[in-house]
Amino acid sequence: MAELGLDVVDQILVRSDVEDLIRCKSVCKSWQSIISDPRFVKAHLNHAYTNDRNNPELGHRRVCLSVISGEDSWFYSDCVHIVGSCNGLLCVSPKGVKFVVTNPSTREHKKLPTPPFRPHMHKIGMIREVVCWGFGYDSSTDDYKVIAGFMKDWHSKHTRFHALTLKSNTWKAIGKVKYSTYVGKSGILCGGALHWFMTHKNHKKAIISLDLSTEEFKEIPLPDPSLLYDRDCFDYRLGVIEDCLCIYLRCSSLSTRKWVMKNNRWEVYTNDHCQGKYDVAHYLPITLDSQMTSSDGVDDGTRVPVNGEYIRASIFVKSLVSPYSHDNNHCEGQKRNAKVQSKCLSV
Repeated sequence: MAELGLDVVDQILVRSDVEDLIRCKSVCKSWQSIISDPRFVKAHLNHAYTNDRNNPELGHRRVCLSVISGEDSWFYSDCVHIVGSCNGLLCVSPKGVKFVVTNPSTREHKKLPTPPFRPHMHKIGMIREVVCWGFGYDSSTDDYKVIAGFMKDWHSKHTRFHALTLKSNTWKAIGKVKYSTYVGKSGILCGGALHWFMTHKNHKKAIISLDLSTEEFKEIPLPDPSLLYDRDCFDYRLGVIEDCLCIYLRCSSLSTRKWVMKNNRWEVYTNDHCQGKYDVAHYLPITLDSQMTSSDGVDDGTRVPVNGEYIRASIFVKSLVSPYSHDNNHCEGQKRNAKVQSKCLSV
């Protein structure tokens, strides 16, 4: 290897697993320089995505979270909700409205500040509840954003949104919509925007999208609004198929209906090679207890109940992306020398 040029070494390393690359950083300074270069990190990520698209076993993985041990460690929470996954980073909510961004492959994690709104108890129950959230990459600023939407009280039909960027590490209000979450707490990331199924106070159902760059909300028309009132259909999902937003309906007749948005128009999806848990491409559940159970035998999809909910999260792709890569105040390696413990997420 010593006789190989740096360009050749670069091409070899970019095809290597993250775990091997972490070990390779100790080989020599030139390799450490290559692997730590942001351009290499992006090239390695692009190669990982290319491999995943061609991987017939996509979805059969376990992702281990390693965290610092301690009394206040989020690791000891009863369950961890997946807020979103993007470019090898997982955003999780261990309890309440706390958020953590972690890279399970590099064992780095960053605890985020608590949002300015906090749930509190009232005689009628908890109010200011987080009803939806999401995580994604903003290409216009080369930064990652965590989104949290909450309702002020049970009578409100407005969802108010706050956003945090990893660069600023602070929350800010970005607006509100006259809808509340209908199904699915985690926003579906597609085309630089997060998407939720939501409902208006008149029970009108809609898809609401949030552009992560402009922070503008938009209602996306449904392919056939009457279908969402069809009593035969009971399971509504948003997902991504071939990098396009899709709607998936499952009906009591055991049939499924799928639409894919291409060129700002809905098209009926007829490609049947993608069945079962691959119907909504690359969206699978993740949970700490790794007790995977079949949904109901109708299809091969897998669901995991946690506190009465079913969690779905995008498939995890290993990367070298650091949750601190945009944080000027980060002390390199501050998390790496700490005593850690691990638990595995099944995906």
